[in-house]
Amino acid sequence: MTRDYYNIVDITPNMKKSWTIEIQVVECGHRQLSNAKKEFRRLMFADTQGTRVSALVYSNDLDFFENTFKPYNRYQISNANLRLMEPRFQLDSYEFSWTLSRQTLIEPIEEQTPPPLSCQFHFTPFSELYKYADEENYLNVRGVVIKCLPIQHVKKGSKTSSKRDVIIVNEEKKLLILTLWNPIDEIEGNALDKITNTGLYWALVFAMRVKVTTFYGIFESLSNIIYTINKAEIKVLLQNETYKDTEILLPPPENKDILPIGRAIIRMKNGKPTWIKGNLNLLQQDRSFTQTICAMCLKPIQADVNWNIKYPLCKEKSEVQIISRAIIEINDGTRTIAASISTLEIEKLIPLNPSEIRDVAESEKNVHDVIASSVRGLSVVTFVRSYQSWNQQQQITRFVIVKLHKVQEHYTKEQQLLIPSTKSENLSTTKPASPKQTQKQPQPDVGKTKVIE
Repeated sequence: MTRDYYNIVDITPNMKKSWTIEIQVVECGHRQLSNAKKEFRRLMFADTQGTRVSALVYSNDLDFFENTFKPYNRYQISNANLRLMEPRFQLDSYEFSWTLSRQTLIEPIEEQTPPPLSCQFHFTPFSELYKYADEENYLNVRGVVIKCLPIQHVKKGSKTSSKRDVIIVNEEKKLLILTLWNPIDEIEGNALDKITNTGLYWALVFAMRVKVTTFYGIFESLSNIIYTINKAEIKVLLQNETYKDTEILLPPPENKDILPIGRAIIRMKNGKPTWIKGNLNLLQQDRSFTQTICAMCLKPIQADVNWNIKYPLCKEKSEVQIISRAIIEINDGTRTIAASISTLEIEKLIPLNPSEIRDVAESEKNVHDVIASSVRGLSVVTFVRSYQSWNQQQQITRFVIVKLHKVQEHYTKEQQLLIPSTKSENLSTTKPASPKQTQKQPQPDVGKTKVIE
């Protein structure tokens, strides 16, 4: 009997007859545990039209399919079970994923050399990644691996995970930290570490479906082109740790990327960091302007500066560092927002480093007045994100400054005129600014600041 062959987009739960599709394996994932502690494995297929679909294999069938799929090989798959996907996980316009079981008919196509992949991938330039920071969007990036940092172990609750930071550089000559977790660290991470340590080869990696946060297949010929031509310059960038330098990772934005505070707050409450502009004012606060943290994981700890410690949370040997912190108000003329700011951003505004602030406080001088006089009225453009915390059993949205640029330092007079001044908007998320808002106003409780590198 002749079979009916289809494309991926043709397959929906409404189909009443059997179907077969010729697919090519784009990706074979590792075994993972879901939030419900259910083991699964994710695969990605593409048909001859270039449409991609995600396929899942669950616990009882994992061993059965252990050696079935090979990257880039082609297969005929018939009558897999369909499941509607959340939009954020969809690979293309196709709305469904497939579930494979041992009852699913899978037939390998015998051929000596598979054809090139029919699907296309979009890779986001590093200079545009900030637009997607802390969002639920998943992006693709590519770059040459120039350094693999040591493995770290992170404990969350009773679960300990392994992670490794890999530094990659792209054609923009921008360095970026790519974090590999658990099986990807143990397999791909170790392989990349071995390649990098030889000094003979440079791996070009394609990282698929990565998430951008505000925290801190290999083609040898292409990787040599990217690295060798710019070798001396890239070595300098690596030595200067530019992958941690927010001046490079988050340069002054274009005017079109700066939002009025009212609109920005709505966007940030949906988990999307945003550039805003305004004038500064230091708010009264009931906490110290300095804090000691673990230099490795940046978590607060009560210990003396420069102690050598092994912090229980990150389980890494580290030193204790001191940072500056404050809560400032940003006012664009129609709305205000209170946000926490810390080292290194606050040091652009004040004449004191963290140790000097502590010394001033210990001498019983008024630290608030010293800092307030330095920041009052300064015009800045800042990249701000939100996070959720609890206060007296109520969930509160708080804001933290990730990056700050002084307007007069980074923009010409002509550019400053183009930076939008907001018009009043009828938004219930914030109160309009008024002359009555002074430093004696009750201070919003914005919680502790986490240093972002």
